[in-house]
Amino acid sequence: MPLQRSNKGVFLAAGLAALLLAACSGERGQKPFIARVGTSELTEEDLLRDSIAGRAIPTREVINEWIVNELLYQEAARRGLTTTDMYRQQVDAAKRRLAIAALLDEELYAPADTALVNDAAINQAFAATGAEYTLHEDVVLASYALFADREIANSFRTMLLRGTNWNEALQQIQTDQKSAPLLLQAATRQYFTQQTLYPQELWKLARSLSRDEVSFVLKVHEGFYVVKVYGIKKQGEIPEIDYVRSDVRQRLLMEERRARYDRLVADLRARHGVEVRMDRVDTTQSRGE
Repeated sequence: MPLQRSNKGVFLAAGLAALLLAACSGERGQKPFIARVGTSELTEEDLLRDSIAGRAIPTREVINEWIVNELLYQEAARRGLTTTDMYRQQVDAAKRRLAIAALLDEELYAPADTALVNDAAINQAFAATGAEYTLHEDVVLASYALFADREIANSFRTMLLRGTNWNEALQQIQTDQKSAPLLLQAATRQYFTQQTLYPQELWKLARSLSRDEVSFVLKVHEGFYVVKVYGIKKQGEIPEIDYVRSDVRQRLLMEERRARYDRLVADLRARHGVEVRMDRVDTTQSRGE
């Protein structure tokens, strides 16, 4: 599928090709080399080019990979494998793939998508297709805080019950020299499923709470939890838009890019003569039989 794109994969391949081809061009001698195999050299410029292409690999590993590839390439050349028709065909095919990938990257992905897929477009799309995002499991929108001390957990819970909002209560704990070290972990207004909210006792507690309800202090092996739930959506229900916003956006982007692809192909067909002789294809198939 031409629209299924992996930026990192495309540019990684391009970066590898650039590095290896540059290093295989024979002795350059213009700049100090980092490694040499025969007359081929690897320079700092080659490593920088490779880094720009997005390879997050330690330098020693890059150098060793270059050496091994260069040894293999030179042996293949020595055996005459780089002068065969099959090799030339494969090189031409690789060049075509890289050129097509570069064209599609420029036409489909380079244009700014923010203006096309904004919040208004996402909201409109979700309103029309919300049923397609029906939940396959329960989802809870909640905040939690984990403390090492029950007394601090109870103090935090008391602040919430007295009307202090979650962020303000959490900030009071974090700015108090005595309480701050006892706050082990916190999450604010996040979506959770049974797989992402653990231990199991914490999930069960969250599922039992009503909207905007603050839990009792839950003692577990790790410490003492306080949970506040803002809403629950059950399996089979349509989720809140914020839960699937990224999915809706990605779908809109794919639809937009597919439309761009179709327009590009149609424009190219109009500008270039395209002729297909199916009678010859049928004749060829008959000969093959």
